[in-house]
Amino acid sequence: MKSLLVSSVEEYSGKSAVIIALGLILQDRGLKVGYFKPFGVGVTKIGDQLIDEDAYNTAMVLATGDDMGDICPIKLDRPYVEFACTVNPGELKERVERSYANICSGKDVVLVEGAIEYKVGKMLGLCDCDISDMLDLRILMVVRYTTDFVLDRLMVAKDLFGDRFQFVLFNQLAGYKKAYLKPITERYLRNRGIELLGVLPHDPLLAGLSVSEIADALNGEWLVKPRDEDVIIESFLIGAMSPPSALKYFRRARRAALVTGGDRADLQNLALETGNISCLLLTGHLEPPDTILGKAEEKNVPVVLVADDTLTTMERVDEIFGKARIKGEAKINRIKELVEDNIDLERLMELLT
Repeated sequence: MKSLLVSSVEEYSGKSAVIIALGLILQDRGLKVGYFKPFGVGVTKIGDQLIDEDAYNTAMVLATGDDMGDICPIKLDRPYVEFACTVNPGELKERVERSYANICSGKDVVLVEGAIEYKVGKMLGLCDCDISDMLDLRILMVVRYTTDFVLDRLMVAKDLFGDRFQFVLFNQLAGYKKAYLKPITERYLRNRGIELLGVLPHDPLLAGLSVSEIADALNGEWLVKPRDEDVIIESFLIGAMSPPSALKYFRRARRAALVTGGDRADLQNLALETGNISCLLLTGHLEPPDTILGKAEEKNVPVVLVADDTLTTMERVDEIFGKARIKGEAKINRIKELVEDNIDLERLMELLT
């Protein structure tokens, strides 16, 4: 049985997405895959069970059949400083080792997801460095390439992890950087004992949010629900202009949501007529005329009513945009396709089989 710890130097780097894709690909190749996340921070309740949302989502997609209590044994159920100062680190370590052993039973490969970023959990002895030593794991670092200075953070991580840090994957590359980054960095990293497994491009679909996720985040009320699979939104248009001015933006829109006051029936009607707007987010808790709702129902365009004004709504959307989970068939298929096309899977298979 082989294991790999997927870590990151900053949050929202795409660890869960990469694990989902790798897990599905390995399953397609006939391997029995396990998934383990020692320390969960994004905690919520499902029924009576306390779960880490990312761990739960990944476990549901991979369908490994393991108990959620083993998949994510340590969950942050109170403020971090209170948690860290009241628990027994020795007991946490024993729980992690016990759950990991349960996950490994009968598996060919176990993919281990790190904390928010590799330093988180140090007070508890559960940061990624601690986990890699405890469980004897090699490291794949998933790096969202925001600036060139991310390479400095990689080198700091290499100093801390040592020889366990063997692989890096650059994620969400856009524009001209896609053309030159790999050949420039590959040799530099190799000379420092790190293999570059691949470079994943930025993909608007993966960065997008489903309408359900948006509605939940905004505490919105459904006026028209999507009939089929949840609609993915890749961009937002603010409806604070005249219809003639808005028309050119509507015509260029793709997988876009219109955020506008519930009283702007003129813009809502135009958006539905152009056929390029995928969702209406109506602000100010102002309901539109029945004719608008009827047309949205006919065209299968979801409509969500939001209590906040347009500016506040956009501020809240900005907070969650780009932090979306990999849910739904479209996103799952897309991340799997990107990983298959852009990662040296044969090299990874050498190490995991």
